[in-house]
Amino acid sequence: MSEIRIGTCSWMDRSLVASGWYPKSAKDPEDKLKFYSQHFDTVEVDSSFYAIPKEKSIYAWALRTPPNFLFNVKAFGLFTFHAISLKSLPLEIRDGINLARRDRVKLFDLERSVRSLLWEVFYRRIYVLHNMGRLGYLLFQFPPWFKYEAKTLEYIRFLAKKSRPFKVAVEIRHRSWLEDDNKAAFLKLLEDENLAYVAVDEPKLVWTVPFEWPVTASWGTVLRLHGRNSEAWMKKNISVAERFAYRYDEAELRSIAEEVAARIEQVPSAYVMFNNCFRDFAVKNALQMKRYLGMGGGSTLEVEQKNLPMD
Repeated sequence: MSEIRIGTCSWMDRSLVASGWYPKSAKDPEDKLKFYSQHFDTVEVDSSFYAIPKEKSIYAWALRTPPNFLFNVKAFGLFTFHAISLKSLPLEIRDGINLARRDRVKLFDLERSVRSLLWEVFYRRIYVLHNMGRLGYLLFQFPPWFKYEAKTLEYIRFLAKKSRPFKVAVEIRHRSWLEDDNKAAFLKLLEDENLAYVAVDEPKLVWTVPFEWPVTASWGTVLRLHGRNSEAWMKKNISVAERFAYRYDEAELRSIAEEVAARIEQVPSAYVMFNNCFRDFAVKNALQMKRYLGMGGGSTLEVEQKNLPMD
């Protein structure tokens, strides 16, 4: 038996909240999460990219959702070489460093001991979800400038070892990772460390990563759908919301559903996560995908292999 989990990459996106998808009775984030969990059995926590979540927040998430609901956590941005607001660092770490006149900070601006402490805090918080059986996967989404090199390959191996026993998924956004010998070495690393390659559906541009979906982890596989708004992706200085302003049509979703059906024959679980978080596009597309895969309600679909209705 295999399972498919379908959800979105946020439940508190501003444009989603403004779209009216949530009922007026869902006034706070916890109420919105409770409503969301009536329709889906998984969600990606994107706020953890900007700041490490507090333990009380994590327990609140669990209390507002069914016991089988899983949270997929996006790794804190510093660990994937993004610059992060200095104010977003945990208070116990921020008070112990001296970065005068800095608004934003990068990982190697911090001393080794501080980096280790930061990871310890992050790991400890995520372990709360894992210990409750509520962690789906931990996502490391690397930036477009994170190129294939021996040292970057080893960094992924380092993260894999530091993240045990979590299920880990890796999303790369530079084409060098999928070129010739690089691709073979990269996929071997993922297989050796039992890391899931994140397949991405996004605009087909000269600088984006082409759609490939190798299965590299024994525990499952992950597909993240960013939309296909090529025009927006080519513009400069646009908002994140505008970048993901794309609603998949029926033909596109049915084609994606066929890809999902093919992968679920190879692994125990597949996560299909919609990141076209503009208004209610992601939730509406996710609900459509559930229908195309024969899923009803908000619970996990357990299916016999080769028995996935498309109509």
